[in-house]
Amino acid sequence: MRADCEAEVLARDARELVPPPFGIATQAVYAGVLGSFLYGYMLCHLNSCGDFISLYFRWCDSDLETNCLQSQINGGLINAILYLGAAAGALLIGRPFIVQCGSRNQLIISDAFFIIGGFLGGAAQSLNWLLLSRLLSGVGLGISAIAAPLYIAEVSPVECRGFHSAKHGLYIAVGLLAAELVGLPQDPPPGLTELNSYYWRLIMALPMFVAALQMGLLRWDVPIDPASFLVQQGKMQEARTILYRTYGLPSPGSRWTIGLQNVQVAKLELRLQDLAAASAEAQAIQRITIAQAIGDPYLRCSLIVGFFLASYQQLTGINALMAYSNGLFAQAGIPSSFLTLASVGMCVVNVMVSVLSTKLVDSLGRRTLLLWGATAQTLAMAAMVYFVKFLPATLHGIGAFSFFSLFVVSWNYGLGAITWLWLSEVYPMEIRGPALSACGVIKWLSCFTVVLGARFLNLHSSCVVFGTVSGIGLIGMWLWVLETKGCDMEDSPMTPRSERSNSVLLGPGALNSPRTEYAEMKD
Repeated sequence: MRADCEAEVLARDARELVPPPFGIATQAVYAGVLGSFLYGYMLCHLNSCGDFISLYFRWCDSDLETNCLQSQINGGLINAILYLGAAAGALLIGRPFIVQCGSRNQLIISDAFFIIGGFLGGAAQSLNWLLLSRLLSGVGLGISAIAAPLYIAEVSPVECRGFHSAKHGLYIAVGLLAAELVGLPQDPPPGLTELNSYYWRLIMALPMFVAALQMGLLRWDVPIDPASFLVQQGKMQEARTILYRTYGLPSPGSRWTIGLQNVQVAKLELRLQDLAAASAEAQAIQRITIAQAIGDPYLRCSLIVGFFLASYQQLTGINALMAYSNGLFAQAGIPSSFLTLASVGMCVVNVMVSVLSTKLVDSLGRRTLLLWGATAQTLAMAAMVYFVKFLPATLHGIGAFSFFSLFVVSWNYGLGAITWLWLSEVYPMEIRGPALSACGVIKWLSCFTVVLGARFLNLHSSCVVFGTVSGIGLIGMWLWVLETKGCDMEDSPMTPRSERSNSVLLGPGALNSPRTEYAEMKD
């Protein structure tokens, strides 16, 4: 009896596809998340050095003052122009010549923009240098913010795609923390000491080195393209090899792929043929524009919900809060010598919770985390409004630190970690590139508006505005966002393959696929 049970377990194990814990997919993911790190770093590294840049260029004609109107305008422009560049980058990534490069090469292109932008920022001689630096870095950010989660999702085995994709949010949080930590060696304001007069250049130049590292890894160390991209390029044998290596199986055709592993081989060949069929369908259809897709009832709902989610992610004010957290903490009564330390503490809590969220994505699901996160964001801002309005000023500092930390943590494990994973899962191959590009443009234009406008909000009005937006968006997600946990990227609940016949643009698309032999082996 025991022998029969053991034989059954071995047979089941032989049938299961289990990727190795640190296989080539994991290595590629860790190269890809450097783009996520740059995303987080670029959002708030000016938070710790912006005042010293103002003093260095004497925008207030003072050695101590940094809060004059000219400094507010210049600081707001330097912060916000990053997001105009990001909108341009998101628009660029939807162009056919960039789409054809694949997500790995898109990350390499973004690294080139980060390197040039980082160099100009570190060597800046005027406001125009800073603006150009941030604009070019923004283009890199706009490309990377789409390419990084897409690359991670595409290269990850379906069995652990949620776990790997959540690392995008985790490393955004690590980048946010690094941006605050790197500012700690500076002397506290006010005043421009010898250290502060040059240290801001190091903070501005740091992305150049991280981008160069990622470029080297993706170009030479782990030059791994997703199997789906290789199939689109007609490189079936390379795609097969990558797919087998992803699951730790020997090269196809080897004697080790015979015997107990024949069921695993059959499953992989089925996946490969599914990718080939989806690629053939996509190539048989002329390029679809977003305007055409909106008019297709099969695609319209997923696009509208995607646009809503992309804009909502930024309209909650997360980037404004991270960019101006020192100023908001100062309004709450935290002493100037502890402002950066308070921001660091907020980011540390964020990283700790982000580590937990990587383990929850595949168990709790995307929709659940989005709803929980938005609920906590709304409650955090409501509580902060109550503190500012009704409690003594002596409590505002601890309230700001506690509730802003809760807000940032909730955003990160919800909207931060899940939004682009969800978006990358819901669009069929035919429109995935243009759809993600359009979502990226909407996201960054929303962010530009929020970051520039928030420069002129105080503590109370910021909490009211961002709390209200969080609450409204929560209702929208509850109504429109469907769960995508465990779904195939070509068969999501928003665009199921079973309903493709309803599509005006995609049509029946029922191409014959040599699946019969493999299906029989699988059974």
